[in-house]
Amino acid sequence: MGRPASIFLRWWLNSILLISLQTYAQSAAVKVVQPAGFSDFVKSTFVYANNKDYNGYDMALDADVYKPNLFSVKLPLVIIYHGGGYASGNKEVGIVKSFADYFTRANITAVVPNFRQGWPEYEMKPFCESVSGERFEDAAYRAYQDNRALIRYCKANAVNLGIDTNKIFLFGISSGGFLVNHHVYLDDKTTSPDRVARLGKLDYQGNAYTNSTDIAGIISVVGGIYRNDLPIIKEIPMLLFNNTCDGAVNFFNGWIGNCSNAVRSYGPGIFTRMLEQYDNPYSLHVFCGYNHGFLSESSPVNADPVASRYIADKSVGFIKGIADVPPSFSTYISSDSISLVPLDKCTNFETFYWCKQDSLSVENPFFSFSPNPLSCAIPPKLSLRYPSNGTFQIIITDELGRNSIQQKVEYHTSQNIIYLNNSDFTAGINIMTVKDSVGKVVYKTKVVRYCE
Repeated sequence: MGRPASIFLRWWLNSILLISLQTYAQSAAVKVVQPAGFSDFVKSTFVYANNKDYNGYDMALDADVYKPNLFSVKLPLVIIYHGGGYASGNKEVGIVKSFADYFTRANITAVVPNFRQGWPEYEMKPFCESVSGERFEDAAYRAYQDNRALIRYCKANAVNLGIDTNKIFLFGISSGGFLVNHHVYLDDKTTSPDRVARLGKLDYQGNAYTNSTDIAGIISVVGGIYRNDLPIIKEIPMLLFNNTCDGAVNFFNGWIGNCSNAVRSYGPGIFTRMLEQYDNPYSLHVFCGYNHGFLSESSPVNADPVASRYIADKSVGFIKGIADVPPSFSTYISSDSISLVPLDKCTNFETFYWCKQDSLSVENPFFSFSPNPLSCAIPPKLSLRYPSNGTFQIIITDELGRNSIQQKVEYHTSQNIIYLNNSDFTAGINIMTVKDSVGKVVYKTKVVRYCE
């Protein structure tokens, strides 16, 4: 996801004081951070586990805790996980810090951890070239182990953290959304025996705490699951946010990051059917027309501010509803969550990469495009047999809804081929649209570029 929107309060440090607090087990030096207007806000850092990275080297795993004030007690806790495909990112990512700030202002303690990431060669090669199914699943499994180690740590140190151990929630974005979802369908019994033998069990890795890893609720933002053949083994209320035009996490199923070297993922179109089969409560909010980073026509580069605020507000309501006595939560689907100038004004669920309305081809007997999929050795060409001279506008849009080219072409009936460049198309799925001189779409088709 992009930088957090301006609706989130941009706090700055106006003083940093070293103070003496109760010592957290395994904790680092503690600092009190006083943002403008929030003199009681407390941020501290602690080490929650030690484990070995993918190279076998020892690694200390730390996390930041955001407390509403120094004397917070028995508050709900939300643990926030960043995305990055288990290969990149850290607890300093702006969007997760902004959500942490938002939760803290709602009197909810937030913890933002670092966790183990990566696999051999990932630092030297692009994601799709270095990853394999086994490498990806190993990285995800290590992240699951670290997640559970952190839950145990938080429960064992609940007094120092000022939290209620019965009110721990998980919040994950992208691969972080997949990470938190594993609690409802994965345990040591459903994990590959080979993986357990190589990497250890899911629980009791990284620290010596023996507390349970039970949680009160899960918030998954543009996440899903990696297995569709396992039962739901633990009933946990879930709050799901997904996009209909997501090129990285398909609404139904597809390759993670559009990379067939990785693993298949199953989005809410399949995941929620599994939840319903096992009567697991969930609330699904669908962002119609938005892509993976909550990009929209009105916000094509950074996360849409209205979408970000919507997620934060619904998440706070979800946490407080379940934390209430008695808890309040019900299963429902909100398909009109956000429809603020979405990409191509989509009004329906996604089926494959792009919204149906956007991906529908506009056939025209006077136009054809070849080769498709593209061949890097052959220039692509648009063949025309249009009956009259005119001006055409060619627009090529990538999976994120960004226009890679937008050019006007003067057409004459004596001309029957317009040559384009392979570089005009990005890797993956592209939409090529041709408009006439008055802006009417006369031809539209999907163009696939996998020739690397």
